[in-house]
Amino acid sequence: MVAVEQPRSLHHWEATLTAEAAAASTARRMVGSVLREWGWENDRASDLVLIASELVTNVVRHASRSRGSIGLHLQETGGDCRIEVLDYRPDLPLPETPVARGECGRGLILVRELADGTGVVTTATTKNVWARVLLAADDTPRRTP
Repeated sequence: MVAVEQPRSLHHWEATLTAEAAAASTARRMVGSVLREWGWENDRASDLVLIASELVTNVVRHASRSRGSIGLHLQETGGDCRIEVLDYRPDLPLPETPVARGECGRGLILVRELADGTGVVTTATTKNVWARVLLAADDTPRRTP
């Protein structure tokens, strides 16, 4: 008898946001909604929503040109979800050193703590910051029909 592995379903979603103050809350709402549609309704989904918010906030604060656009992409297969945030400024800003009671400088630290992997890809005109989140072995996503 030969065991045949079932193909994993692939989910893909993308949106374009305007780089403005409301972009982070828009990203949280949209990513949360998409993840619920895909059956991610656990702490890892919450982690992805927070990661989206932090990455989009970084673009708005450090990388966007006045009201430019931000690409937001999600791809999930078999409990492995990758989120990508694209902006049109390829340089890598120097990380800020967090101040004891300050509000800035902790976003990427938080993203690295929550994600199972992170990275950045640059071209001559863009920067794509990504994070990968895996469901725990006992957290199989609920598939909607």
